[in-house]
Amino acid sequence: MGVPARTHFTSSGTMTARSSERLINLVIALLVTPRYISREQIRDRVEGYSLAKSEAAFLRMFERDKEELRALGVDVQVGPTDPYSGELDGYRIPPDQFYLPEINLTAEESMLVGLASSVWNEPSVAASVAAATAKLRAAGEQIALGQASFLTPRLTAREPGFPGLFQALQTRTPVRFTYHGRTRHVCAWKMILRSGAWYLLGEDRGVGARIFRLSRIEDLPEVDGQPGSYTLPDPAEVAEHARRLEPEPTASVLVALRIGAAGQLRRRGQVTDDPAPEGFQSVRVPYAREDEIVSAICAVGSDALVLEAGEVRDRVIAQLRAVAGELP
Repeated sequence: MGVPARTHFTSSGTMTARSSERLINLVIALLVTPRYISREQIRDRVEGYSLAKSEAAFLRMFERDKEELRALGVDVQVGPTDPYSGELDGYRIPPDQFYLPEINLTAEESMLVGLASSVWNEPSVAASVAAATAKLRAAGEQIALGQASFLTPRLTAREPGFPGLFQALQTRTPVRFTYHGRTRHVCAWKMILRSGAWYLLGEDRGVGARIFRLSRIEDLPEVDGQPGSYTLPDPAEVAEHARRLEPEPTASVLVALRIGAAGQLRRRGQVTDDPAPEGFQSVRVPYAREDEIVSAICAVGSDALVLEAGEVRDRVIAQLRAVAGELP
């Protein structure tokens, strides 16, 4: 069954809380059964299907849920409820295809997960990050929030269209919305935060790659196709389009970076022969916005030292002192 043409994403980034709960119940029912179960058994066991007013309504609901699970990568298998009949009238989810394999994170990867869980404030994204973090902890992973977590910015998304567009990007679902008085049919490629504003990078069908400022979208995004109905371009192509938002660097700052750390700052800069403390390396880092480079330096904490006197150094010191004053 297709997605209804006028279906809106909800503020939580899902279709509805009721359908999400039903999907979870369906997954549990199909996962715990040792054998294939029929549609009649599913309707009887899964809370939510009792709301269907007829057999036809239940079948439509079940087919829609089944396809949504498959679009999310859940392997809903079809097989016989009676092994002697051979009729493919049952469903189940094989546990070995559902559960993730053992996850082993490096120290750096563990830190990134911890930072992600501390950065996001937007409810729909925060919920996803929290759920992922909880699953990793349940699997025995040590998620390192570390001292750097209190230095990271807190990201928020106040634009009404953000939850729906974020969900569309995660599920590769085409959307449509009104922008500058025209209806746009868009396949989302990337969400970008620049100077406190969120942008959507994607393909405007019939036009080409475009960047849309979320605050200028005139209505709520609507589903405009099936989940998983398009593929993302090569990351290099996406990055090239994203650069159109980036102003050209107009200044630079000399920073000492701890060897083996602060990789992002190191990659955007150029190593120099300037003297640096033992265990550090001098790197000249270009930047376009002072607030951005100050945040980037503060985020790596003691792995970066600003070597040049000036506004950037003063602001880094002031920000770190302000944070230190808030610590217990």
